[in-house]
Amino acid sequence: MKNLYKICFLVFFLPLGLLAQDFQEYDISIAGISIGEMTATRKISGENSQIDIKSKVGFWFFGKIELDFQTISVFNGNHFIKSDTKTKSNKGDFRSLIIWEKDHYNVKSRNYKYELDTEVKRKVFFSSASFYFEEPKNVKEFFAEGYGLVCPVTKHKDHYEVNVNGNKNRFYYVNGKLDKAVMEFPIKNFVVKRKTP
Repeated sequence: MKNLYKICFLVFFLPLGLLAQDFQEYDISIAGISIGEMTATRKISGENSQIDIKSKVGFWFFGKIELDFQTISVFNGNHFIKSDTKTKSNKGDFRSLIIWEKDHYNVKSRNYKYELDTEVKRKVFFSSASFYFEEPKNVKEFFAEGYGLVCPVTKHKDHYEVNVNGNKNRFYYVNGKLDKAVMEFPIKNFVVKRKTP
């Protein structure tokens, strides 16, 4: 319970004492057609940081799909300690919550046709949100917040590949910054591309 109070303090009061903030914008497309946008914000205060990922998309896939997505992930140093992922769509609303408790993570994930209630009994130092601000050099695994799964990271010649619940996603970096991510999708992969200033 004590740790939970600390985490809540970080989430709700971190923005008040900001020392640094980084903001990125991305376009989301399928087959070259824009279907939405994504923003990624990282706020840093001392050893604590918070990453906020938001996206809104709309496209046709056997009917109109509309999706609002938000993940808030909190770190103490590089230790991932909490995430809250919320999805609102015309297919239903879903939520995944991961919280570090003393020596393990409590995981409760509810996604489209997917549920997971489990514990992960080790610390993890990278998450899906981290990819938008750090190149995963020497990173072997990460927490996929939306599914509550710890997944491997594989380095290839020009990208990093991850497998999340059977979906292979690729991340490409230029000068240490994420340039684009290619996400596996049943009809055609969708691309998250960084906007140029």
